[in-house]
Amino acid sequence: MRDNGTYPLTYIGYYEAECRPVRGTVPTEERVTIYVNGQTLVRLNCTPLLLEELALGLLFNEGLIEGIEDVAALELSPRGQCVDVWLRGQIELPQMRIITSGCSGGVTFEDAPVTLPQLASEMRILPQQVVGLMEQLTRGAVLYSRTGGIHTAALADGERILWTAEDIGRHNTIDKLAGICLRESHPSRDHILLTSGRVSSEMVYKAARMGVPVVISRTSPTSMSVRLAGTCGITLIGYTRRRSFRVYAHEERVGAASYEQCGQ
Repeated sequence: MRDNGTYPLTYIGYYEAECRPVRGTVPTEERVTIYVNGQTLVRLNCTPLLLEELALGLLFNEGLIEGIEDVAALELSPRGQCVDVWLRGQIELPQMRIITSGCSGGVTFEDAPVTLPQLASEMRILPQQVVGLMEQLTRGAVLYSRTGGIHTAALADGERILWTAEDIGRHNTIDKLAGICLRESHPSRDHILLTSGRVSSEMVYKAARMGVPVVISRTSPTSMSVRLAGTCGITLIGYTRRRSFRVYAHEERVGAASYEQCGQ
């Protein structure tokens, strides 16, 4: 069902010595095409929710727009399979596409005009905030609780989660958050990004583009994401549990998490 991101079906459940039909749901997956100025930019497999925000966020995170003021019109097709974005000026669409490590064939563009800044944020976060925000993310994962198989990401101000996005693709959730910020005219800079999935290098690129100085994951970063976070000035936290987490880059933003304080 397109309205809530779930697809109803009947499956056969095996339970020890018996099996029986079970009425349940799985995550909805559809292919959506994003057009820019009448040209195809990309086709994405995604959960068909927040599709306009997904398109806006992708354009921003790939450096094709700098803000909502660059967008003249935005239209979602009646069946939700196409998003048309018309910009106020002409741009040359990137051609070198890279299939990323994301779920459902994530994509980024090697020749997109992205210049990543060195983030010099004064943000600080306490250990109890790290675990508390991850617990909020878990409670806010509505689609995941219904179907499983869904990634969740959120932007927080340090105390509470402001926006949440869910999708079958980890990268799509971050683009959706960027698009929400653009539509709400709320800067993403100096917020905390939380994600349920593995943190890859392209996800750190998106965080840097959004000006996010702290990324917190339930699971692991990759080697490239750790190196990139160190270069960009992003605090990268993984394996966040109720009483523990790991800081992989720029630990100075986390209270009681520096090498000196940890006795290393």
